[in-house]
Amino acid sequence: MTSKHRLIRQPAIAVLSASGLLLTACGGGSGGGEAAGCDGTEVSVGITNSASDAPFYIGQKKGYFKEEGLTVDFVPFDSAAKMIPPMGGGDLDVGAGAPSAGFYNAVARDVNLRIVADKGSMPENYGYMPLLVRKDLYDSGEITEIADLKGRKVAEPAQATATSSTLSTMLASAGLGYNDVKHEYIGFAEHPAAFDNGAVDAALTTEPSATIAESQGAAVRLGTPPDHYDNQQLAVLLYSDSFAAEQTETAQCFMNAYIKSARDYVSAFDEGKLTGEAGDEVSEIVTEATGLEPEVFKKMTPNYIDPDGAVNMDSLAKDFEFFTKQGFLEHPVELNDIVDTSFAEKATAELGEFKPNGS
Repeated sequence: MTSKHRLIRQPAIAVLSASGLLLTACGGGSGGGEAAGCDGTEVSVGITNSASDAPFYIGQKKGYFKEEGLTVDFVPFDSAAKMIPPMGGGDLDVGAGAPSAGFYNAVARDVNLRIVADKGSMPENYGYMPLLVRKDLYDSGEITEIADLKGRKVAEPAQATATSSTLSTMLASAGLGYNDVKHEYIGFAEHPAAFDNGAVDAALTTEPSATIAESQGAAVRLGTPPDHYDNQQLAVLLYSDSFAAEQTETAQCFMNAYIKSARDYVSAFDEGKLTGEAGDEVSEIVTEATGLEPEVFKKMTPNYIDPDGAVNMDSLAKDFEFFTKQGFLEHPVELNDIVDTSFAEKATAELGEFKPNGS
């Protein structure tokens, strides 16, 4: 592990003291003042045009990035995994990722990245990657509970992802091991078709594909992850190491806007359901940006994003242990070396305590 991966931790007093400096250096995005330190700076941000990119779209639409003096350039990718090489080379500043074995293996090969904030987690009411079963199998009584999946074909997006750990935990709740099912690796967007043509018996399927499969009558929900694995860290916000280390001021300005946007996003939901004017606003912003049908977005289960950007380290450690036991990791990696919560902590100190739903 190179020294670039070392997390520089700051005591709470230092974080609070730094908030005053941020107001000067980055303009204090929450107040809409001039962003002297970041004014005119461009930031490249990888997106997948998915609902989980909501904070990016909110920040752009509501001017939070502009308030910080930033010009954000969205770079589309067809999967978050494809962001890793350009981020490792410093050609992409900000991106998203899943804490998968592939991610950790890339870091072990000196692809320098930092996990800096939550981008998608699954506490209660936010299980946006439900376990689905083919409707005909459910209706016939062949698969009505998790224990019935033994020997069945279960779809995941790829091998050795955080989804694999989710499945392992859910199977364990019924006394089954991870290898007691047949694993099929199919992209989430293809799951509805896979159910429809009988290619799989069950799947862990993220939104909006889960709601689409249900609406088409191809699948029904067998379980939700939070009932078995509370608050799993399924997606994270990433900074390239060069962005975090060499453009620290700009990286902080970006995080200030991101956390403010994440708070707007979370405030739009009440127990996983869009509510009030805030809900209407977020729905309009996200569906306009992604092309997702408004009725689908309003119906589907959303991902959660911690309003302080907090990363669930226990979840990362649990999934990391799963990858290790399954033999998916090429070389050892220290989680604390690649998780840097300092940017989110400083932004939170500046913005103050989060008040749900604008209370």
